[in-house]
Amino acid sequence: MIDMKALGANIRRERKRQLLTIEQLAEKAGITDNFLGKIERGDGMPSLPTLDSIACALGVSIDFLKGGAPSGAEYQFISSLMEVNGLSEENRARFIDFISTNIKYFK
Repeated sequence: MIDMKALGANIRRERKRQLLTIEQLAEKAGITDNFLGKIERGDGMPSLPTLDSIACALGVSIDFLKGGAPSGAEYQFISSLMEVNGLSEENRARFIDFISTNIKYFK
C-alpha cells in the first residue's frame, strides 16, 4: 500500500527542488494543477499512468517518489543539470567557462 501523504510530500519536495510551480509540473505531466495539488496534499489517488507521468515530468522514478532511492546515474545527472540550471547567470557562465577550459583533460 502506498502512503499517499508521503508520496505527495515527495512530489512536492522534488517539484520545489527543481523550482517548478504546481502549474508548470501539472502541464508537463498532462494533469490539472488542482489534481496535482490534491496529490501533493495526499488527498488525491493518482492512477499508475498519472504517477508515471508525474515521475517522467520530474525526471525521477516512481520508486523515488514513493520514498525509494534515486534511480541511479541518470537521476544524478539530471539532478546535477538542475543544480547548474538554478545558478545565477554569472555563476552559470563561470561554471561553463571552467568546464570548457578543463574538458581537454578528460579526453
